Amino acid sequence: MKLKLFLLYTHHDGSPRQRVLALAEEGGLSASTVGELYGVLKSTARAWLQKYWWNGQVGRRRATGLWHVSSPAQDVALVAEAKRNPFVSARDLKAATCSPWQRRMVILRLKEAGLRAQDTAVKELLTDERKLYRLAFAGSIVDRKWGSVIFSDESTFSS
Repeated sequence: MKLKLFLLYTHHDGSPRQRVLALAEEGGLSASTVGELYGVLKSTARAWLQKYWWNGQVGRRRATGLWHVSSPAQDVALVAEAKRNPFVSARDLKAATCSPWQRRMVILRLKEAGLRAQDTAVKELLTDERKLYRLAFAGSIVDRKWGSVIFSDESTFSS
């Protein structure tokens, strides 16, 4: 029995799932013990063993996944529209490009193209107090010598 257990433990063919199931079934060890031997979480080893007992399933079920339902031309059109108008929602992009996908698929295609969501900046409204402060400031600088002031809003300076 110990030799068989040793052979099962040292056998390297198959996935960790198959090795855990073999040791638990043929070696007579608990799922948590076998999980510790192979570095698998106890809960995972137990779940694998229960699935095996219920339906004899050893491997993973084939996942459905998402199909790539768009053509490369549709992807290019979607990315071009997003670059042309960067503040449009995924729902509006879907409508603008007449794409057959779900909103989530539009977001996925944009992420694949390296584009991220962009939010417009929210600007605080001026309060009455702030308006009075600005008016007082403007009144206080009326007498300034404007000949020595440089307006640099559209100019670039280098030293």
